[in-house]
Amino acid sequence: MNHATPELAAALSTMLDKIDATLRESGYQGEPIAMYLAGGLAVNYYCGTRFTTDVDASFSRRVALNYRDLVVDFKDAAGKDSQIYFDTSYSPTLGPMHEDYEDDAIEWTGIGNERRLVKVMVLAPVDIAVSKLGRFEGHDLEDILALAARSYFTLDQFRERAEVAASDFVGEVRRLRTTIEIVCRRIAELNPPPSSSSRPPG
Repeated sequence: MNHATPELAAALSTMLDKIDATLRESGYQGEPIAMYLAGGLAVNYYCGTRFTTDVDASFSRRVALNYRDLVVDFKDAAGKDSQIYFDTSYSPTLGPMHEDYEDDAIEWTGIGNERRLVKVMVLAPVDIAVSKLGRFEGHDLEDILALAARSYFTLDQFRERAEVAASDFVGEVRRLRTTIEIVCRRIAELNPPPSSSSRPPG
């Protein structure tokens, strides 16, 4: 399931080391704090697609960090200079999100969670897709379809999850519901039902 670009995964691991160091320097000795990964980096984890530079994530506890230090320089697969940074504008409360998104997230194994005070949890594919309905700009539709094309969720699963999330969303929801219908049509086009001409004779 883990198809993350190795260079991105290594850069994220370095960022996690920085967060872990801050927690240890503060004297924190509690249970590991979960970091719920969303956005393009979560899509990269599942699909290996779309190179991204920003880390969209939230934490299971309120964490005081110097986010200006959470910038990691690295070289991509082509040897070009790149970097990732923690996106402080991301919040799971600013867009549609199913209430169970934390419970259904999966642990990113092999990235060093066992040695840190911060543990990376990747949102379930369907919750990543639902979270992208709010902004729905740039690569958002492409990311949703990339997940759907790899059968991480069905059309019915997406619609159900999206509609539950929309029901808890207050404010201007007409655009959100229109977006849900647009995405559902595009997912349906990935696996259209067989036409009558292609069906074997009865």
